[in-house]
Amino acid sequence: MVTYRKLQQTGGEEGSSFLIILPKDWVLRQELGKGDTVVVAEREDGCLIVDPRLPKAGEPRTTTVQIEANLRWEITSKYLLGFDEIRIASGEPITSSQRLELKKIISRFVALEITDEITHDDGHEIVVRCLVDPSTLPVRKAMKRMNLIASRMLNDALTAYFEGTQDIAEDVIQRDEEVDRLFFLIVRELRSAVQYPRMSEIMSIAPVEALDLRLAAQYIERIADLSVDIAGRTDKAPAASFIKRMESIVDKVKDMLSKSVENLFKFDSEKVVSVIEAERELIDDIGKTRQYVLSKSDGEPHTELFVIDSLLRIGEAAKDIVDLALPQS
Repeated sequence: MVTYRKLQQTGGEEGSSFLIILPKDWVLRQELGKGDTVVVAEREDGCLIVDPRLPKAGEPRTTTVQIEANLRWEITSKYLLGFDEIRIASGEPITSSQRLELKKIISRFVALEITDEITHDDGHEIVVRCLVDPSTLPVRKAMKRMNLIASRMLNDALTAYFEGTQDIAEDVIQRDEEVDRLFFLIVRELRSAVQYPRMSEIMSIAPVEALDLRLAAQYIERIADLSVDIAGRTDKAPAASFIKRMESIVDKVKDMLSKSVENLFKFDSEKVVSVIEAERELIDDIGKTRQYVLSKSDGEPHTELFVIDSLLRIGEAAKDIVDLALPQS
């Protein structure tokens, strides 16, 4: 709903203050009254936000879900929505198998822990709390950590595939869980930055920047998934001739990824141009390598083509990340 209000000046033409009348329906919906405090915050684009929630930003937020429901989805959604306390309720005593399932679910999230179990007249509850403070693990620091893990996963996945080393491949697959945990934490914090202007100030993240960081985190998470896919193709080492042909492609993809993520935190126009040009070269190199794989009669063409295509998609993700970077001024 959009309403229009005219500014009113107090004290006549010489008055130093201006007033605006808030819509009555909005005031009633927010359960506000005479003497209540709201906070007026100015955004970077000059807009003013009148927010009755700002005084409550930072206070614990609690929600309740039923254990009989789709518990994995419920907890994921409440965590991403920024709830600090999730109460898992049941009309019947909570079984050991249900407790084990709950522990398995919350292990996917950073700092989500069971802190209490309560029995009362209406039923039973397990209390799960998020013990992380955005100030202790800022979004940018979490993203750098997430990218470091994803980059190492890519390195090790390629090593495992080219050498046919199953142990390294299995380790890559296991590390994907850590990337997912950081991804969920980043999304949670960025949602809070968008929803609560006060949290945006604390995190030093403007709402428009939160959108870009959210996309970047998704691309990095995708790179980790593609690394897992490559590791999953590990069997016997491919032919030396194929490995030799792939060296320049691998080096190019790694360089693109490094430059694109660095540019999220410190803009460098030369790196932007470098990644854009590298993507064009990558597409050409991969096209030629595909033709080479299809033309030879030995080896595992389907697996080799899968790895080639995965590297192309990682390069495209790096290009997408660098597209999000903007000059700081």
